[in-house]
Parts: sequence; C-alpha cells; structure tokens
Amino acid sequence: MSTNNLQEDDKVIEDSELLDSVPASVVFVEALQHQVNEHDVNAIISSQKHMLARFEKTNEMLVNCNALLTARHVGASKELKKHITFLVDLKKDLEGVFRRIRFLKMKLSQQYSDAFASSEAANRVFDDFEEEEEKEISVADAPPEPIVTAASSSGSQGSSPSSPSTSDTG
Repeated sequence: MSTNNLQEDDKVIEDSELLDSVPASVVFVEALQHQVNEHDVNAIISSQKHMLARFEKTNEMLVNCNALLTARHVGASKELKKHITFLVDLKKDLEGVFRRIRFLKMKLSQQYSDAFASSEAANRVFDDFEEEEEKEISVADAPPEPIVTAASSSGSQGSSPSSPSTSDTG
C-alpha cells in the first residue's frame, strides 16, 4: 500500500505543478467541462438549431403574408377612393336636384299660391293616410295565432269564406 500512496502523492504533486503553470481561467473551464454532460449540451444545441430553423420559416411566412397584405391593401385603397369619388359626385348631383326642386316649389308657390296651399293640405291628409296604412301593414305582418275551435277541428268547410257556397249555385 505504501507504493500506492507514493504514486498518488506524486500524482498530486504533478497536478499541483500543472495547476501552477496553467492559467486559472483554463482550469475553471476544464472543471466546468467535467461538470456538464456532453450529451445534454449536444441535445441543447440541436434543439436550438431546430428552433432557429422554425423561427426562420415563420419569419419568411410572415414576410410573405405582409407582402400579400400590402398588395391587397393598395388595391383596396384604390377601389375605396373610386367609391368615395363616386359617392361625392352622387351627393353633388343629388344636392343639385334637390336645389332645383326647392326652386321649382318656390316658383310654383309664388305663381299658384292658392293651388299650392290646397295641395299642401292634401299632402298632409295623404301623409296621415300613409301612416295609418303602415300601422295596419305592420300589424298584418305579425304571424297569426292559431285558433282552434270545434267547428274547425270537425272539418266542416261550409262556413269558410274560401269555399264556394251552395246557395250561390242554385
């Protein structure tokens, strides 16, 4: 055993001499290399490479999507500008038409004041009549509630208005 201990002591002396000649940073790095498993480090590196490839593909897809959206935005903007100019022109035309109608109304009211006054009274009556019709139509549009009676369930059709009456044929 003493020879074994001597060999170990010699090895410790050689290691300490080597440590004195090697810079501390190298010793620290070598110590860290022995602490970390090389297989784990390689797995981390391959995982990072895989993630980098996925991020590059995602970035490329986003760039393509952005280019496509930019092109569509330009087309939609041009179309929107056309529609806006069309609506502005249409508004100008309508304002001109309404201005002419107001002028004609004013001219007619000056020339034919009696007839114009009576026509306005008739228009008020007509407007009231239209409002009543609209109310009736809105009530008529409501779905009818089914009414079940003994006569309708027995199947007699003699009193229904849609069936021909026997007294009319005689």
